[in-house]
Amino acid sequence: MIYLTNDALDQVVYFEMRSKEALRSGSSIQQVYHGLLGNGVHEVDVTMKKRRGSVEIAFGSSALFCFVEEDALRRMLEGMVRKKTVH
Repeated sequence: MIYLTNDALDQVVYFEMRSKEALRSGSSIQQVYHGLLGNGVHEVDVTMKKRRGSVEIAFGSSALFCFVEEDALRRMLEGMVRKKTVH
């Protein structure tokens, strides 16, 4: 579990890795991470895809985003993937 930030109610917001896979498409390799983003009360599934310097982050809607900015979480998750702190 990776601590990201605190939400508006001072609850910890975390990312928990569930699985990681490498997909080959022609000559390029894409890393796909599946995890869970939450604050202990509200959780949402997250899929992150990294390929050639770009990161795509997808998650559904959740009440979690009433307590912490969605864009801020996207930036934090993208930073984790780019710095390879996700294992």
